[in-house]
Amino acid sequence: LLSARLDGEATADELAVLDRHLARCVACTDFADALVGLDRSTRLIPAEPVPDLTAAVMAANPPALHDPQREAARWSLVLVALAQLLVALPGLLTGSSGDGVHTTRELGSWSAALAIGLLVAAWQPARARGMLPLGVVLAGGLTLGAVVDVVAGTTGGAGEAVHLLEIAGVALLWLLARRNEESSARLVPAA
Repeated sequence: LLSARLDGEATADELAVLDRHLARCVACTDFADALVGLDRSTRLIPAEPVPDLTAAVMAANPPALHDPQREAARWSLVLVALAQLLVALPGLLTGSSGDGVHTTRELGSWSAALAIGLLVAAWQPARARGMLPLGVVLAGGLTLGAVVDVVAGTTGGAGEAVHLLEIAGVALLWLLARRNEESSARLVPAA
């Protein structure tokens, strides 16, 4: 209870019991006074001076170097992702009816998902490496489907050119992941 009182954690009932005991027990009163003195001295002693390690810490961990190629990849990825999203919107918002509407909306959803993933990677470049496998599969699948359709003659090549955005997005995603890893490697001191 003495410790709880010093820490401000004792309840009113506990304090009443403690005060009644201290009123009749000299040994506990002396111990309580010693605790109060010790508590006061430890709280009022100034901290010992410590060396300023700021320069040493900063020298060991220099701030990230500005990498123009990394920044160009990020902003290019934003532009490609926004273009990809604009291309995906008509498929998502189509109001026509028929069997092809469901397929069109599904493809639009995949394209929109890829665009959002690219935007997240541009915003947080550390996520680019993790996004890369998904981007390769999505862009690869959509592009492969387009190539098969063009070869089979079910669609024209010009209409499938939008898949170049997906390929560009994955290429920029790869470049961003690579530049991000190279920047991180420069910051880690050699062991």
